[in-house]
Amino acid sequence: MVRAALALLLALFAAAFWLTRASAPPPPPAVGEGTFEEVELLLFPKADPDARWRFYAREVRYDPKRRLARVEGLSEGARYVGEKLDLRLEAQAIEIDRYDNLKTPRAVVEIPAECWKLYLEGEGSEPVRIDQARGFFAPRFRLEGPGVRVEGQGFRADFGLEEASWRSGREEWQTGGENACKSE
Repeated sequence: MVRAALALLLALFAAAFWLTRASAPPPPPAVGEGTFEEVELLLFPKADPDARWRFYAREVRYDPKRRLARVEGLSEGARYVGEKLDLRLEAQAIEIDRYDNLKTPRAVVEIPAECWKLYLEGEGSEPVRIDQARGFFAPRFRLEGPGVRVEGQGFRADFGLEEASWRSGREEWQTGGENACKSE
């Protein structure tokens, strides 16, 4: 009986040794950059939990190593707060980083509730940035709306344009007249 138990124990040790020495299957290949065509892309930024972004694009390229998405051929971009449209974004291409912040060489932002259009432009290596926690940053800008036209440099503003600042520029204000904007 002892011999049989000892033989069984030796067989188990031999099998365990053989299994640990046997080559493990090779790891799966690393996932490379992915390209997706005709995409509806939704962002739910952690830094702005009440907001969601929706984009329709011709192509999205995603680099998992850098956690960076490049969106090309943007046909529609919009930010919603709750179920209400907050702003529309027009741009040729945008980059979305791991924190859902956006970068683009230039963009047009329409704020329907205020009937404002914001033209944002990068300069040199400094792009237009849309930070989910802080809002807009642009080296150059122009804001147009009913009774207002402002141009300047070094633009920073929250999404509602309530706390906006810029370095230099030109401002034109008019009072009276009709508001030609039709808000949604």
